[in-house]
Amino acid sequence: MVAEFTESQIKVLAAVADTIVPPLTEQEESVIAESHPVTAIRVADVSNYTKYSGSSDISRIVANISGFPPDAKNSIQGILDTLSTADGAFELTGHRKEFTSLTRAERENVLLSWKSSASPPLVGLYRLFTSAFLGTIYNNVNCPAYPAMGYEGLDSIRSKPDYQATNPTEHLPMLSFKELSQIQRFDAIVVGSGSGGGVCAAELAAAGQSLLVIEKGAYYHETEFKLNEEEGNSRLLDTGGPIMSEDGSMVTSAASTLGGGTTVNYAASFKPPHDVREKWGKTYGLSYFVSPQFAIDLERVYKRIGATTEGIKHNKANQLLISGCQKLGYDVHDVPKNTSGRAHECSWCPYGCRDAVKNSTTNTWLRDAHEKHNAKFLDRSQVTRVLIQDGKAIGVECIVHGENKANIYADRVVVSAGPLRTPGLLINSGLTNENIGRHLRVHPGTVAYGIFDEPIDPHKGSIVTAVGYCTDRIKIMVPPGHAGAFYSVLPWRGGVKHKQLVLKHRYILPVMVIMSEKESSGHVISKPNGEVTFNYSISKVDGDSLQQSLDDAIQILCAAGAREIHTAQLGINPFVFSKDEEIRNDNSRFTSWREEVKQYGLPGHGVTGNYGPHPMSTCRFGVSPESGVTKPSGETWEVKNLYVADASLFPSSTGTNPMVTTEAVAIHVASNIIDDIKLRSL
Repeated sequence: MVAEFTESQIKVLAAVADTIVPPLTEQEESVIAESHPVTAIRVADVSNYTKYSGSSDISRIVANISGFPPDAKNSIQGILDTLSTADGAFELTGHRKEFTSLTRAERENVLLSWKSSASPPLVGLYRLFTSAFLGTIYNNVNCPAYPAMGYEGLDSIRSKPDYQATNPTEHLPMLSFKELSQIQRFDAIVVGSGSGGGVCAAELAAAGQSLLVIEKGAYYHETEFKLNEEEGNSRLLDTGGPIMSEDGSMVTSAASTLGGGTTVNYAASFKPPHDVREKWGKTYGLSYFVSPQFAIDLERVYKRIGATTEGIKHNKANQLLISGCQKLGYDVHDVPKNTSGRAHECSWCPYGCRDAVKNSTTNTWLRDAHEKHNAKFLDRSQVTRVLIQDGKAIGVECIVHGENKANIYADRVVVSAGPLRTPGLLINSGLTNENIGRHLRVHPGTVAYGIFDEPIDPHKGSIVTAVGYCTDRIKIMVPPGHAGAFYSVLPWRGGVKHKQLVLKHRYILPVMVIMSEKESSGHVISKPNGEVTFNYSISKVDGDSLQQSLDDAIQILCAAGAREIHTAQLGINPFVFSKDEEIRNDNSRFTSWREEVKQYGLPGHGVTGNYGPHPMSTCRFGVSPESGVTKPSGETWEVKNLYVADASLFPSSTGTNPMVTTEAVAIHVASNIIDDIKLRSL
């Protein structure tokens, strides 16, 4: 049982928020005024922000932490209780008085001491408070910082009630519980609606199968998307935001809405590279991936989702990435987008595409399944287990709309709940294959950013339109610079420094580095209460590669003209070229600083900003039950007529955004199901 926050706990939270985003003194304001870039922003807006305290947002902070998993919330409440007493606080702060009784300077020093501590739990406490609080404060559409930053916090054009999409679609109907109750059974049930489930559903429906797609999240028509971070994340992401590893060293995310990850991704549409296909085909014995059919299926996907580099318009941030790469001789290319060649200068697509230009499964495969073949959809409903009888799947047990428990029957069940959720569903259904939930792969990454002399506006224009290749395994791209996500992953170095940084928001170019791992892996942890987390360990080989990629990133930022260069390493101060200093990669001070960055290391103690997008491989294909959860056909080794069709199936990392590969694999799984149906009908 998780208790609500007490008054004393809330006071500690407010004191922490006031420390992280503090109201500044007149002397501190003068420091801000001297360092703030000259812009058209009104002095009054800057003054309002410098006087603002993060404690003003305490109700949202409490609400955010209240949404944490019960175990994490209980742990936080225990820490707050400790900080609420003089004796308890002494253990964590070195001061024999309550945290709320400390001066602002004392509180700041406490947080900074946690940042540089040799104790991992104290570093974790620093990470928790700074990341959670900053993410909450800066994803508020009414954040007082926004006018001073020159940042709106939402898509002001597409958020208007009368906004008309450039590619409008019809609403897809969702079944009510009453309508569902009137249907006796289906030929097939697909659990999940993303790049795996959406495609598999379309293929099976086209083959004449009566079909039901069950989605845990809600369906939103393009007119219903909320293009701001707070509402976008809470409505479209599993758990309402990032999912943290059990040890707090990495975060990932997963979608929970109709269309799954295809609704919230950056529209990047990469085919898997040749070496990945060869590895999967020859090392893992999966002949499909080196067959002509895989290439045909990839082309089918590309055609249906309109993947192309036509219509791309690079914003200034991507132009600078291209410039930096070209000056240093790195390969750099346009990113294929699933927009059918339509220009789409919008940075808010991670929260749903209001123009319906992004060809998610909702707007393509699922629409095909319904409009052409009468497939049915049930949203806001969680499948708790697959029903199994005599070694065969016969349907699913489901909580419909959060309140009605129902058994829904079908001849076949396809699980496409995603690499974080599919393992738990199989385990809850009684499967025991030792590979379930293991072999987790992600694309380990980190961030760096440069501050330029002129505005960049990273939050405007098209997103992720260029990719730089440092090596075949390392990619560098520009994420959208939305404030909540951005400031939650950057090191907090004190109240004044933090506000100085925020006021330079328009001048910042963030770059993200993602890597195709060689040896790193992890496993998914599915808890009985429905919580999901994971563990992931980065090997020394991959850690060295990630460190080298960080060096590549900071060199690219320098070549592009960054005046300041920051990493996400807690123990490394940013590098700053003085105003009268030429920005050059061969600057001796810059070279020495790069060596400091290298020696500090990635990943390692005290490093924040490690993220692992694109979970994969947790229920992988195998040529035997010892090597995988499913047969090469996608059918589980343990239960007949039970299939998996999502990125869980990958034998290892794709090395790039997995959407296109997942959709092609779903075609393969659906084809095997259809062949089996035909065979049994003979």
